[in-house]
Amino acid sequence: MIPKKDLDFPKMGGADIKNKKSILLWDKKKILLLLLLAVPLLIIGTFSLMKLPVVSSAMDGPGFCGRCHVMQPYVETYLASSHRDAATCGSCHVPHDVLRGGAYKAYTGTKDLLAVLTGRDEHIRISNLGKDVVQENCLRCHNTLMREIGDTRENGGSYCFDCHRGVPHMK
Repeated sequence: MIPKKDLDFPKMGGADIKNKKSILLWDKKKILLLLLLAVPLLIIGTFSLMKLPVVSSAMDGPGFCGRCHVMQPYVETYLASSHRDAATCGSCHVPHDVLRGGAYKAYTGTKDLLAVLTGRDEHIRISNLGKDVVQENCLRCHNTLMREIGDTRENGGSYCFDCHRGVPHMK
């Protein structure tokens, strides 16, 4: 057995322990501050990446959207429509501004994927928010005509696709 006096332990006074605690506490504050700054930047960066042309085109259109079996009827009707030459899935179903578009695409894609993977939903249906996005994009693409007609949703009116149901999904 080694006598206590022969052990080489550093002597810590009360002040040294308090300094180490304050250093650890300061490190925790720094980490929390960095997280509070990094997480929003990471989220915004991810959303922005979703709208970069290279990423956006890789994650758009029938080649990407059609990979999920529940999307097959929508892809088939899209490919048989006049929109196939002028628009992609995202042209109609995703907002076109970078932050809102990236956030919306990430949110709806994740929501739909989880619904299918968990078996909660065998049919993907457009949400009310999605309907508003599609309406906005109808107005954006067909702005020359719509300047004469106006927004069909005003004053409790219908969405464009309520009357034009067969464009592009032939319902």
